[in-house]
Amino acid sequence: MRRGQRRRFTSQQKLEILREWERTRNGAEVARAHGLPAARLYRWKKQLEHGADEYLKSGRPKKDQQVRELERENQRLKETVASQALELMLLKKKMGLV
Repeated sequence: MRRGQRRRFTSQQKLEILREWERTRNGAEVARAHGLPAARLYRWKKQLEHGADEYLKSGRPKKDQQVRELERENQRLKETVASQALELMLLKKKMGLV
């Protein structure tokens, strides 16, 4: 694994690591053994305690299809506005208004 690249853990792996921490009572040692920052263990534990089983199942929550479509449309509209602004600036320069 390259430096700066995040590893993904399955929910089962996360639970096993948290159980190991519970057994050993040494979070720093467990984190080091698994190549994790200790803060991540604390975050997993806190989220588990608050019923964030959805987080433990897998990484990121899926976006709604409609939200993704709106984001794509928004990006297209931004590109269109940028293109028109550039055209307008070029026309103003040709006419000597800028």
